[in-house]
Amino acid sequence: MTSPSAVPPGDTVSDYYSSLGPLLQMAWDDNFHFGYWDSPSDTSSVQEATDRFTDLLIERLRVGPGDRVLDVGCGIGKPAMRVATSTGADVLGITISELQVKQAAGSARLAGLSDRVAFQYADAMAMPFESAAFDAVLAFESINHMDRPTALREMARVLRPGGRLVLTDVTPPSDGSYRPDDDPGVVTSLTRLEDWPRLVDDAGLVLDELTDVTENTKDTANRMIDGILRCRREFEARHGVSVQEVLDAAKSALPTVPSAGCAIVVAHKS
Repeated sequence: MTSPSAVPPGDTVSDYYSSLGPLLQMAWDDNFHFGYWDSPSDTSSVQEATDRFTDLLIERLRVGPGDRVLDVGCGIGKPAMRVATSTGADVLGITISELQVKQAAGSARLAGLSDRVAFQYADAMAMPFESAAFDAVLAFESINHMDRPTALREMARVLRPGGRLVLTDVTPPSDGSYRPDDDPGVVTSLTRLEDWPRLVDDAGLVLDELTDVTENTKDTANRMIDGILRCRREFEARHGVSVQEVLDAAKSALPTVPSAGCAIVVAHKS
Protein backbone atom coordinates (compact mmCIF):
# COMPACT_ATOMS: atom_id res chain seq x y z
CA MET A 1 0.00 0.00 0.00
CA THR A 2 1.23 3.48 -0.80
CA SER A 3 2.27 5.67 2.08
CA PRO A 4 1.48 9.40 1.96
CA SER A 5 5.19 10.19 1.64
CA ALA A 6 5.34 8.12 -1.55
CA VAL A 7 2.56 10.01 -3.32
CA PRO A 8 3.96 11.87 -6.34
CA PRO A 9 3.35 15.62 -6.46
CA GLY A 10 0.37 16.55 -8.59
CA ASP A 11 2.50 18.50 -11.02
CA THR A 12 4.67 15.41 -11.58
CA VAL A 13 1.67 13.31 -12.61
CA SER A 14 0.33 16.17 -14.73
CA ASP A 15 3.68 16.59 -16.48
CA TYR A 16 3.82 12.85 -17.11
CA TYR A 17 0.53 12.86 -19.00
CA SER A 18 1.29 16.14 -20.76
CA SER A 19 4.41 14.50 -22.16
CA LEU A 20 3.01 11.04 -22.86
CA GLY A 21 -0.57 11.99 -23.75
CA PRO A 22 -0.06 12.97 -27.42
CA LEU A 23 1.80 9.72 -28.08
CA LEU A 24 -0.89 7.68 -26.30
CA GLN A 25 -3.60 9.31 -28.39
CA MET A 26 -1.81 8.55 -31.64
CA ALA A 27 -0.57 5.06 -30.79
CA TRP A 28 -3.39 3.83 -28.56
CA ASP A 29 -6.75 5.57 -28.17
CA ASP A 30 -8.44 8.45 -26.36
CA ASN A 31 -9.11 5.91 -23.59
CA PHE A 32 -6.00 6.16 -21.42
CA HIS A 33 -6.52 2.72 -19.90
CA PHE A 34 -6.07 -1.00 -20.45
CA GLY A 35 -7.93 -2.82 -23.19
CA TYR A 36 -10.11 -5.83 -22.36
CA TRP A 37 -9.98 -8.88 -24.64
CA ASP A 38 -12.39 -11.75 -24.04
CA SER A 39 -9.86 -14.48 -24.89
CA PRO A 40 -6.42 -15.01 -26.48
CA SER A 41 -8.17 -15.47 -29.83
CA ASP A 42 -10.06 -12.17 -29.55
CA THR A 43 -9.08 -9.98 -32.52
CA SER A 44 -10.79 -6.81 -31.30
CA SER A 45 -9.06 -3.53 -32.10
CA VAL A 46 -7.61 -1.36 -29.36
CA GLN A 47 -10.59 1.00 -29.60
CA GLU A 48 -13.02 -1.91 -29.31
CA ALA A 49 -11.13 -3.43 -26.38
CA THR A 50 -10.79 -0.17 -24.45
CA ASP A 51 -14.44 0.73 -25.04
CA ARG A 52 -15.42 -2.77 -23.91
CA PHE A 53 -13.55 -2.24 -20.65
CA THR A 54 -15.33 1.09 -20.18
CA ASP A 55 -18.67 -0.63 -20.77
CA LEU A 56 -17.89 -3.28 -18.16
CA LEU A 57 -17.42 -0.55 -15.59
CA ILE A 58 -20.49 1.38 -16.74
CA GLU A 59 -22.63 -1.71 -16.10
CA ARG A 60 -21.33 -1.82 -12.54
CA LEU A 61 -22.13 1.87 -11.87
CA ARG A 62 -25.88 1.14 -12.11
CA VAL A 63 -26.82 4.71 -12.93
CA GLY A 64 -29.43 6.30 -15.17
CA PRO A 65 -31.00 9.63 -16.14
CA GLY A 66 -30.93 12.12 -13.28
CA ASP A 67 -27.99 10.48 -11.53
CA ARG A 68 -24.71 12.33 -10.97
CA VAL A 69 -21.46 10.50 -11.67
CA LEU A 70 -17.97 11.67 -10.72
CA ASP A 71 -15.13 10.44 -12.95
CA VAL A 72 -11.95 10.69 -10.88
CA GLY A 73 -8.86 11.06 -13.04
CA CYS A 74 -10.91 11.52 -16.20
CA GLY A 75 -8.08 11.79 -18.72
CA ILE A 76 -9.25 13.49 -21.89
CA GLY A 77 -12.85 12.58 -21.27
CA LYS A 78 -13.77 9.62 -23.44
CA PRO A 79 -15.02 7.31 -20.64
CA ALA A 80 -17.04 10.15 -19.07
CA MET A 81 -18.77 10.87 -22.37
CA ARG A 82 -19.47 7.17 -22.87
CA VAL A 83 -21.05 6.98 -19.40
CA ALA A 84 -23.33 9.89 -20.27
CA THR A 85 -24.40 8.57 -23.67
CA SER A 86 -24.89 5.00 -22.38
CA THR A 87 -26.84 5.81 -19.22
CA GLY A 88 -28.28 9.31 -19.53
CA ALA A 89 -26.53 10.31 -16.30
CA ASP A 90 -24.79 13.64 -15.77
CA VAL A 91 -21.02 13.24 -15.45
CA LEU A 92 -18.34 15.47 -13.96
CA GLY A 93 -14.75 14.52 -14.72
CA ILE A 94 -11.86 15.77 -12.62
CA THR A 95 -8.13 15.75 -13.32
CA ILE A 96 -5.01 17.53 -12.10
CA SER A 97 -4.03 18.34 -15.68
CA GLU A 98 -5.28 21.69 -16.99
CA LEU A 99 -4.43 20.47 -20.48
CA GLN A 100 -6.67 17.44 -20.07
CA VAL A 101 -9.53 19.62 -18.80
CA LYS A 102 -9.26 21.75 -21.92
CA GLN A 103 -9.09 18.75 -24.27
CA ALA A 104 -11.94 16.92 -22.57
CA ALA A 105 -14.22 19.97 -22.53
CA GLY A 106 -13.52 20.52 -26.22
CA SER A 107 -14.41 16.91 -27.04
CA ALA A 108 -17.66 17.12 -25.07
CA ARG A 109 -18.56 20.32 -26.89
CA LEU A 110 -17.91 18.75 -30.30
CA ALA A 111 -19.99 15.72 -29.29
CA GLY A 112 -22.88 17.94 -28.21
CA LEU A 113 -22.64 16.69 -24.63
CA SER A 114 -21.69 19.88 -22.77
CA ASP A 115 -25.10 19.99 -21.12
CA ARG A 116 -24.50 16.64 -19.39
CA VAL A 117 -20.72 16.22 -19.25
CA ALA A 118 -18.34 18.71 -17.64
CA PHE A 119 -14.70 18.70 -16.61
CA GLN A 120 -12.73 20.62 -14.03
CA TYR A 121 -9.36 20.79 -12.36
CA ALA A 122 -9.48 19.14 -8.92
CA ASP A 123 -7.33 17.05 -6.62
CA ALA A 124 -9.04 13.72 -5.91
CA MET A 125 -7.40 13.57 -2.49
CA ALA A 126 -8.97 16.89 -1.42
CA MET A 127 -12.08 17.33 -3.52
CA PRO A 128 -13.98 20.65 -3.52
CA PHE A 129 -17.39 18.98 -3.38
CA GLU A 130 -20.00 18.67 -0.67
CA SER A 131 -20.52 15.34 1.03
CA ALA A 132 -23.01 12.96 -0.61
CA ALA A 133 -22.93 15.00 -3.84
CA PHE A 134 -22.74 12.05 -6.26
CA ASP A 135 -24.69 8.86 -6.96
CA ALA A 136 -21.63 7.01 -8.25
CA VAL A 137 -17.87 7.45 -8.55
CA LEU A 138 -15.73 6.04 -11.35
CA ALA A 139 -11.94 5.86 -11.05
CA PHE A 140 -10.53 4.24 -14.16
CA GLU A 141 -6.87 3.36 -13.67
CA SER A 142 -6.21 6.58 -11.77
CA ILE A 143 -6.03 5.66 -8.09
CA ASN A 144 -2.58 4.17 -8.72
CA HIS A 145 -1.36 7.79 -8.98
CA MET A 146 -2.70 8.65 -5.52
CA ASP A 147 -2.43 7.73 -1.88
CA ARG A 148 -5.15 5.10 -1.94
CA PRO A 149 -6.48 5.46 1.65
CA THR A 150 -6.78 9.24 1.30
CA ALA A 151 -8.42 9.06 -2.13
CA LEU A 152 -10.85 6.34 -1.04
CA ARG A 153 -11.96 8.31 2.00
CA GLU A 154 -12.67 11.29 -0.26
CA MET A 155 -14.58 9.13 -2.74
CA ALA A 156 -16.64 7.69 0.12
CA ARG A 157 -17.33 11.17 1.46
CA VAL A 158 -18.75 12.52 -1.81
CA LEU A 159 -20.90 9.42 -2.39
CA ARG A 160 -24.52 9.49 -1.27
CA PRO A 161 -25.67 6.62 0.98
CA GLY A 162 -26.18 3.61 -1.28
CA GLY A 163 -23.96 5.13 -3.97
CA ARG A 164 -21.47 2.95 -5.79
CA LEU A 165 -17.74 3.20 -6.35
CA VAL A 166 -16.34 1.42 -9.40
CA LEU A 167 -12.62 1.51 -10.09
CA THR A 168 -9.72 -0.31 -11.67
CA ASP A 169 -6.26 -0.57 -10.18
CA VAL A 170 -2.88 -1.80 -11.32
CA THR A 171 -1.55 -4.84 -9.47
CA PRO A 172 2.04 -6.10 -9.16
CA PRO A 173 3.42 -9.39 -10.49
CA SER A 174 2.53 -12.38 -8.34
CA ASP A 175 6.20 -13.36 -7.91
CA GLY A 176 6.75 -10.80 -5.15
CA SER A 177 9.39 -8.91 -7.11
CA TYR A 178 7.72 -5.51 -6.77
CA ARG A 179 8.89 -3.16 -4.05
CA PRO A 180 7.22 0.26 -3.60
CA ASP A 181 9.44 3.13 -4.66
CA ASP A 182 9.70 6.17 -2.39
CA ASP A 183 11.08 8.29 -5.23
CA PRO A 184 8.60 11.19 -5.68
CA GLY A 185 9.41 11.18 -9.38
CA VAL A 186 7.67 7.82 -9.79
CA VAL A 187 4.09 8.59 -10.78
CA THR A 188 2.38 5.32 -9.98
CA SER A 189 2.34 2.57 -7.37
CA LEU A 190 0.99 -0.97 -7.40
CA THR A 191 -1.12 -2.65 -4.75
CA ARG A 192 -1.83 -6.34 -4.29
CA LEU A 193 -5.30 -7.69 -4.94
CA GLU A 194 -5.49 -9.04 -1.38
CA ASP A 195 -4.98 -5.56 0.08
CA TRP A 196 -8.22 -4.23 -1.36
CA PRO A 197 -10.76 -5.60 1.15
CA ARG A 198 -8.98 -3.76 3.97
CA LEU A 199 -8.60 -0.57 1.92
CA VAL A 200 -12.31 -0.53 1.15
CA ASP A 201 -13.32 -1.31 4.73
CA ASP A 202 -11.02 1.36 6.16
CA ALA A 203 -12.67 3.93 3.87
CA GLY A 204 -16.07 3.08 5.35
CA LEU A 205 -17.31 1.31 2.23
CA VAL A 206 -18.71 -2.18 1.64
CA LEU A 207 -16.90 -4.36 -0.89
CA ASP A 208 -19.19 -5.85 -3.54
CA GLU A 209 -16.72 -7.20 -6.08
CA LEU A 210 -13.00 -7.78 -6.44
CA THR A 211 -12.07 -9.29 -9.80
CA ASP A 212 -8.63 -9.99 -11.23
CA VAL A 213 -8.82 -9.24 -14.96
CA THR A 214 -5.11 -9.59 -15.70
CA GLU A 215 -5.71 -12.39 -18.20
CA ASN A 216 -8.04 -10.11 -20.17
CA THR A 217 -5.83 -7.03 -20.07
CA LYS A 218 -2.30 -8.46 -20.33
CA ASP A 219 -2.12 -7.94 -24.10
CA THR A 220 -2.22 -4.18 -23.55
CA ALA A 221 1.55 -3.69 -23.33
CA ASN A 222 2.38 -5.59 -26.52
CA ARG A 223 -0.37 -3.87 -28.48
CA MET A 224 0.73 -0.48 -27.22
CA ILE A 225 4.28 -1.14 -28.38
CA ASP A 226 2.95 -2.17 -31.79
CA GLY A 227 0.94 1.04 -31.98
CA ILE A 228 3.94 3.17 -31.07
CA LEU A 229 6.06 1.52 -33.75
CA ARG A 230 3.36 2.11 -36.36
CA CYS A 231 2.98 5.80 -35.63
CA ARG A 232 6.59 6.60 -34.78
CA ARG A 233 7.49 8.60 -37.89
CA GLU A 234 4.20 10.49 -37.96
CA PHE A 235 4.50 11.41 -34.28
CA GLU A 236 8.07 12.64 -34.59
CA ALA A 237 7.26 14.70 -37.69
CA ARG A 238 4.22 16.27 -36.03
CA HIS A 239 5.66 16.97 -32.58
CA GLY A 240 9.35 17.51 -33.24
CA VAL A 241 10.48 15.16 -30.49
CA SER A 242 11.65 11.57 -30.77
CA VAL A 243 9.47 8.74 -29.54
CA GLN A 244 12.50 7.38 -27.70
CA GLU A 245 12.81 10.59 -25.67
CA VAL A 246 9.15 10.40 -24.67
CA LEU A 247 9.42 6.71 -23.74
CA ASP A 248 12.64 7.23 -21.78
CA ALA A 249 11.00 9.98 -19.75
CA ALA A 250 7.91 7.82 -19.15
CA LYS A 251 9.98 4.80 -18.16
CA SER A 252 11.90 6.78 -15.56
CA ALA A 253 8.60 7.73 -13.92
CA LEU A 254 7.22 4.18 -13.69
CA PRO A 255 7.90 1.35 -11.23
CA THR A 256 10.52 -1.18 -12.30
CA VAL A 257 8.47 -4.33 -12.83
CA PRO A 258 8.43 -6.82 -15.71
CA SER A 259 4.66 -6.74 -15.98
CA ALA A 260 1.57 -5.49 -14.17
CA GLY A 261 -1.91 -6.86 -13.67
CA CYS A 262 -5.31 -5.22 -13.37
CA ALA A 263 -8.22 -5.50 -10.95
CA ILE A 264 -11.82 -4.29 -10.88
CA VAL A 265 -13.05 -3.08 -7.49
CA VAL A 266 -16.71 -2.36 -6.79
CA ALA A 267 -18.01 -1.06 -3.46
CA HIS A 268 -20.95 0.87 -2.08
CA LYS A 269 -21.64 3.31 0.73
CA SER A 270 -23.98 1.77 3.24
